[in-house]
Amino acid sequence: MYSGEPSKGLEFYNLLIQSDEFTSELGRVTLASGRLETELIAFLRHKGIEGKNKKLTLGTLIRIAQENQALDINMINALQQVSEKRNYLTHNIYALFSDMIDETILEKENLLVSDVHLYLERAWQLKENLNELTDILRQENK
Repeated sequence: MYSGEPSKGLEFYNLLIQSDEFTSELGRVTLASGRLETELIAFLRHKGIEGKNKKLTLGTLIRIAQENQALDINMINALQQVSEKRNYLTHNIYALFSDMIDETILEKENLLVSDVHLYLERAWQLKENLNELTDILRQENK
């Protein structure tokens, strides 16, 4: 299905959008992210730490955990890394391929049509990392 033909910019973005596999995996990233946010809220509440507003994003929750020393530095670093990757993958792909932001986490140069699989793999790995961190938090909360 995916050839070795060169692809770039919005042409490659459209390949991603048309890929049921990629969009399904991106949906799983979103679900895993929501699960992580909910478990982090539960973890902080279990520790007696409450956020000041109802709209607590993953980044805000991580900052609250860090400020209250609720988690060790390794867990904070891991959470920050997945948050950055999640934000990039969910909020910046169109901007990346529209040349509005620089290439940082994901490649945009020298892509082939078959590199849709690379993006699929990145989304799958992010979902796995989100779920693993969530499982660790659930264990900590027991």
